[in-house]
Amino acid sequence: MNNGYSQLTVHPEGVEYELFIPEVSLLKYDANQDDKLSTEELISQKGAIEADLRDHLRLLQDMNPMEFSMRSLEKEEKETVSGVSFQLYYSSSKPINGFTIEYNLLFEDADPLHLNFAIIEEGDDIDQTIFDASHRSYHYESMHPATWGSTLGTYFVLGIEHIVTGYDHLLFLFSLLLIASRWRNMLQIVTAFTVAHSITLFLAAMGYVDVNPVWIESAIALTIAYVAVENMWSQKHALRWLLTFVFGLIHGLGFAGALDEIGLPKQYFISSLLTFNLGVETGQLVIVLLVMPLLLWLRTKKRYRHLVIAGSAIILVQALWWLLERTGVIGAGG
Repeated sequence: MNNGYSQLTVHPEGVEYELFIPEVSLLKYDANQDDKLSTEELISQKGAIEADLRDHLRLLQDMNPMEFSMRSLEKEEKETVSGVSFQLYYSSSKPINGFTIEYNLLFEDADPLHLNFAIIEEGDDIDQTIFDASHRSYHYESMHPATWGSTLGTYFVLGIEHIVTGYDHLLFLFSLLLIASRWRNMLQIVTAFTVAHSITLFLAAMGYVDVNPVWIESAIALTIAYVAVENMWSQKHALRWLLTFVFGLIHGLGFAGALDEIGLPKQYFISSLLTFNLGVETGQLVIVLLVMPLLLWLRTKKRYRHLVIAGSAIILVQALWWLLERTGVIGAGG
């Protein structure tokens, strides 16, 4: 009943740490002393909990503590045991080749019999250990140490993955290309989008721009909706490249938000940022080269205008659905 679990996922720039602690071991945060932890009690004492975790659960690299942050906490049940799941993150100033876990939670004040079963994953490599009152530290050594080259390669792939799985960005780009009549139009649109989102991505990553993620994600949905409406109601798109540039600035902040969740290694900050953006552009270019010939061929058909209207209507519905989700009007997933 007092067993905890740790799931560590190692990245070149930091470690994602999912920590599960049974409710019975956290009753010092039970404000009303009813032997139960409510969500309200957890939220009200979030600062104290975060400080406790920072002081008693440390990851050290070369004997220096890695930077700690608590991303979320929520009540959860694991293997029929009620408890609290914490999403933690430890960022590193240089690529991770190994680190030491110092686990000193609960042993002294709440639960001397506490056990924590830890699994450490790095790619396909898996390591594991158990923490108890007599075994409070463990050194993990990477089987595939991160280097400058491997770090940049990782961020290049992450950039490709982000654009390929960033369905809102792809839908925005596709809705723009629906009206492109020749390769020149396509080049103008893609170039404007690339330059614009690169500007805001770099400004945000360097800390010069900080905007609420909810506003950005909602604004991205609005950009898609606007382009869809324009596709349906207007056939004049001489300044489409300028519209793309303005809206691309907003999408760049969306890329920056995703990159902020991933994190950037301080030692290779600029080079990793450049490589991530290069990955985004590479994925974007490949998608355009695959889609554009089909769109140009369809454009030669008599009913292409009908296709544009129908496709834009579908895009509009999806964009408005995202907007409602992101503003909290409806729950995510419906």
